[in-house]
Amino acid sequence: MKTLTVLLTSLATFAALPFAHADGPLTISGVDYLGPDRAEKMDIYLPSDDYETPAPAVLLIHGGGWRIGDKASNRERSISNDLRENGYAVFSINYELNVGERDPQTKKLTLSHLAWPQNLYDCKSALRYIRANAERLGIDPERIAVMGGSAGGHLSMMVGATANDDEINQHGLYLDQSNAVSCILNFYGIYDVRNFKITPFVGAPREVYEANKDAASPVVYFDDELPPMFIAHGSGDTTVPVQLSRDLVQNLQQLGTPYCYVEIQGAPHSFDLHPEQFDLKPTVISFLHQYLGVPQKMQ
Repeated sequence: MKTLTVLLTSLATFAALPFAHADGPLTISGVDYLGPDRAEKMDIYLPSDDYETPAPAVLLIHGGGWRIGDKASNRERSISNDLRENGYAVFSINYELNVGERDPQTKKLTLSHLAWPQNLYDCKSALRYIRANAERLGIDPERIAVMGGSAGGHLSMMVGATANDDEINQHGLYLDQSNAVSCILNFYGIYDVRNFKITPFVGAPREVYEANKDAASPVVYFDDELPPMFIAHGSGDTTVPVQLSRDLVQNLQQLGTPYCYVEIQGAPHSFDLHPEQFDLKPTVISFLHQYLGVPQKMQ
């Protein structure tokens, strides 16, 4: 079956697309989910009409150290297509990034622009955008997961853990929509930036880090309403040590939060659902089936 890809040139074009009635898989690139004045866009991957609507959905947040990365990188496209082939709609987003330069001699990074907390607000806006457009997209607004790797894993945990945080949820767009997610999929993300050298504030003045480290740590918001979490981490990760995810598991156990932890022997820091050491796809799909529901094929 062929996939139809549409590159949007205007909001009017977007509004006219018959999303829920595509004959095959449909990809819509460059959606202005933050409005036309923002450079950051969304790519939408809708399943084929082999699957019933409304479909469950996954908000996908790319990694890249809060400074680089893209919604249409090889990793994000691979994950999006894997999930779409199994009946899940995927919304892969760009969001505001840090801007900085490295000293050519010392290699020290100095930020000229700090994205926090706008990067989180963008992710929240993306979630609410999906709900605001659920009917015409053919999406079930009650079945939305959030997923990301590395910096995207951190932001995914932030999105999932702050569903009931009134201060954070007053920012961004589509504020009449719910901030809830059904589950979180965190690939080698940092759950506590207070105790690790890699943070959203690398390159910012120390006082900026001190003022924001609590607010930017997902663990601060963990409570007994935290959604179920999938965690994947490679033992060969030299960027974010696997011990951080082991510690995260202990936190979830203490809370009684349902979780699935997969530690992949020898896997490096960044991978999709098919690292060479272990095929994650069946385990991820099984987790989604349990907590997001099984997409139903047309009879």
